[in-house]
Amino acid sequence: MRITTVATVIGLALLGTITLAQNVTYDFDRSAPFARFKTYTWVKGTPVNDALNDKRIVSAIDSQLAAKGFTRMADGGDVLVAYHASFDKNLQINGFSSGWGGYRFGGTRTGRATLDEIVVGTIAIDMVDASNKTIVWRGLASGELDPRANPQKREKNIQKAAAKLFKNYPPKP
Repeated sequence: MRITTVATVIGLALLGTITLAQNVTYDFDRSAPFARFKTYTWVKGTPVNDALNDKRIVSAIDSQLAAKGFTRMADGGDVLVAYHASFDKNLQINGFSSGWGGYRFGGTRTGRATLDEIVVGTIAIDMVDASNKTIVWRGLASGELDPRANPQKREKNIQKAAAKLFKNYPPKP
């Protein structure tokens, strides 16, 4: 019985680390002249309604683009950049049972199930060639959000997501 309890606790701990991971993907136009892009201008996307987190997201993207050699311009950049944020709710059912004996052979069994609502956030970053208004690169990051996270943790998660998004920029032809 003690081994079962220890195995359950270890399994739940590992599950907790897996579910907090961010999923990141990207796509791009193979014919886009990425070497030509040196400046960018922000355009309106679908930002979050929270001004503090909006500022964190824009700052994280700005720092990643600066690290890639881009310069931000108020108008007339080579690339137009926008981000889009969306939120969804998933339900997670957690069950636990204990006791002895099978279902047919009697014994003592007890069980419990809990239902948790999990908020999943997705951010999409679009880069559009300003000369012909076609999208050249899109990055998507999604992950579970913790509404109780402190500001430092939120900042860290946003920075981490932005770094993962731009890890493969510019794309290899």
